[in-house]
Amino acid sequence: LARTLQGLDQFRQVSRDLTRGTLTGGVFTAAAYGLMVLLLIAELGAFLRVTYQTNIVMDQNHEELMQVNFDITMFDLPCKYLKLLVYDKWGEQKMNATELFHYLPVDHTGEGMGVAYTPEEIKVLEQTDVMTDVTETEKKDLEADWSSSSDGFHHTDFDKAVTYHEYTMVNFFAEWCVYCRKFSTIWNEVAQKMSDTMRFKDADGRDGTVHFMKMNCVDFSDTCSKAGVPAFPSMRLYKRDGTFEVFQGKRTIDNIIQFVTTNVRNSHMITARHHAVFNEGCQVRGTLHMPRVPGHFHMNAEAHGDVSVNPAYTNVSHRVNHLSFGDQRARYFAERAGVPAEFIENINPLDGRTFVTERFHEAPQHYLKVVSTSVEGHKGVFYQVTHTDRLRKLGRDGTAKMGAPQARVVYDLSPMSVVIRAKHKRWYEFLTSLFAILGGTYTVLELTSGAVDTVGSVVKEALGKAN
Repeated sequence: LARTLQGLDQFRQVSRDLTRGTLTGGVFTAAAYGLMVLLLIAELGAFLRVTYQTNIVMDQNHEELMQVNFDITMFDLPCKYLKLLVYDKWGEQKMNATELFHYLPVDHTGEGMGVAYTPEEIKVLEQTDVMTDVTETEKKDLEADWSSSSDGFHHTDFDKAVTYHEYTMVNFFAEWCVYCRKFSTIWNEVAQKMSDTMRFKDADGRDGTVHFMKMNCVDFSDTCSKAGVPAFPSMRLYKRDGTFEVFQGKRTIDNIIQFVTTNVRNSHMITARHHAVFNEGCQVRGTLHMPRVPGHFHMNAEAHGDVSVNPAYTNVSHRVNHLSFGDQRARYFAERAGVPAEFIENINPLDGRTFVTERFHEAPQHYLKVVSTSVEGHKGVFYQVTHTDRLRKLGRDGTAKMGAPQARVVYDLSPMSVVIRAKHKRWYEFLTSLFAILGGTYTVLELTSGAVDTVGSVVKEALGKAN
């Protein structure tokens, strides 16, 4: 048997007497051993490492209900005024706050919190909101002279026009008035010199400009009558809060400048900021079981007892402490199953995020796409969520038909499902790859060593002949 095996030997040994060692061969052998050890470690790590691949399939989840877990803190809406409504695709489903979720009063702290808005603050803040809400076309309409009803601008709201700027100087005139025609040259000159360019300081030391505007009381007679203009020409300096001062001096450029300078210098700008109306907020948390169809739930203010909340100024700023779909322990199970972090972080992407409204008549709106996800070889399903949001602007008249601000969460279910599959390298793939790497490395370095040794010998022979 031994002779037979020796006859089959394809790895015959060359006698050491027929070979010799070289310095080049030793260097490349050491390099080959070191490289093969590194490649062996890398290949072994690849064999032990688990990779994941995803497949997109039609959703096979046939559950009738889906669980929604939420924990949301409303910063400036007491629990007694907070109402949570749930809607599905086919109609309204109202949930009572007894079994499914709970309201917990919470405090919020901060400078100026817990005080009511004054009428002056509301007016200033409303006007500031209007200024930032207008389009370019609306801005041109507000800044244009009311010199003609056919000038191409939309002259619909005089009050809005004279309160759009911090200060607005208005010249009320009539085309039939001789004195108005004489004064028009002076007005045009002073308007060109001062309107939105010359700066004035108010009583608080703030810099500001004055916008100049003309009002044709022939084309806009109803507006002038409503404003109570007694004679022509008449000039008024309007402030942002709607109050005004009447110019009663001689109509000269110097007198107009002096009038504007004096009145602005004696004016205090009403400074206001949006703040909390109530001195407490509310944390609402719980679980909803909803039909597994697209729907939404929202939180808004409602009347309590004999007290109604003004919907126009309801603040629905909030923080999402937790929001997820499906089993509350889904994140734990996904981590136990070895699901990669990029999937796990999509289970509750809103957790810890804060959404604040800085102005009246606004409400954060959340739009969620819910994707059913499963891990091959494991029971159960968890849901990944993608999120976008926007601030919804509501009507400014505060009427019930316009609706109170709502913190709304709209969700939609994807018809596709994600299947996560763990992928391991098979043992025979590992061995094949390992032998290929080791054998290839040894062969390449052996050939390189031989080539270097041969070149060295040729060079030495050439140098010897040259000498």
